[in-house]
Amino acid sequence: MEVINNWITENYSLIALILVVAFILGLIIFLTVIIRLNKLAKQYKTLMRGLDGKNLEEIVVDNSKMLERVLLNINLFENKINVVEKAAKKSIRKVGLLRFNAFHDMGGELSFSLALLDDKGDGFVISSIYGRDDARTYAKPVKEGRSTYNLSGEEEKAILMALQE
Repeated sequence: MEVINNWITENYSLIALILVVAFILGLIIFLTVIIRLNKLAKQYKTLMRGLDGKNLEEIVVDNSKMLERVLLNINLFENKINVVEKAAKKSIRKVGLLRFNAFHDMGGELSFSLALLDDKGDGFVISSIYGRDDARTYAKPVKEGRSTYNLSGEEEKAILMALQE
């Protein structure tokens, strides 16, 4: 113990210098931590206050309510889309039009066959035969690309054109 006391007495000024340096370093570290803590406190207050003066909890609650409304609207739109898709499958989506000259002495391709079909090939074909003195129009039902009525070559071509769409 006496050795330690002698050493402390002989190196008193060195020990005091080391303690002063350690105190100054500790003080610098302490001040740095306080400055950073103040910055974090300001950032936290800004975050909790929000841009519009609302706190973070209010913003999160508002956003979750808005998200619920958006999800509800998405479900409603999905249901409407499904209804529209079902209706669209039954609607006329395939069209084939063939213009032709019904008679060799007539020009201008004034006669036509028009096939109007849905996705399954169901629908009808309309043909109009134009002559010098009159025009005649015929409509024939089509089921799966075929008709129970006899079809002209032009009507068959119009149906094929529609089915190839």
